[in-house]
Amino acid sequence: MQDSSRIGKHATPAQREKILQAYRRTQLTRRDFAAQSGISVSTLAGWLRRADDSGKGGSRFVAVPNLLAAAPVAAAYRLQWPGGLSLEVRAGFAPGELAALSQLLPTP
Repeated sequence: MQDSSRIGKHATPAQREKILQAYRRTQLTRRDFAAQSGISVSTLAGWLRRADDSGKGGSRFVAVPNLLAAAPVAAAYRLQWPGGLSLEVRAGFAPGELAALSQLLPTP
């Protein structure tokens, strides 16, 4: 640990690592350890957080699948009549239902 002089944000990476290693070995609270080491509690907390983040690859983002992305479109047949009427039939439509539906459509 350092003496009671304040080093805080001006610590070198080597000094920060040495302080963090000492903190991990101690049984002191953050407040007591920070006071003895010459740093503020918030500085110690920040160093610990950055050290933990760097051990995890440095990123807090988690990949999430895009559930709103358009699903693949199934094959379809589209019939269009001159008046603007159209009929679209997707794969899986029962042939009997299609025949019954076609009876309701106007003839061209």
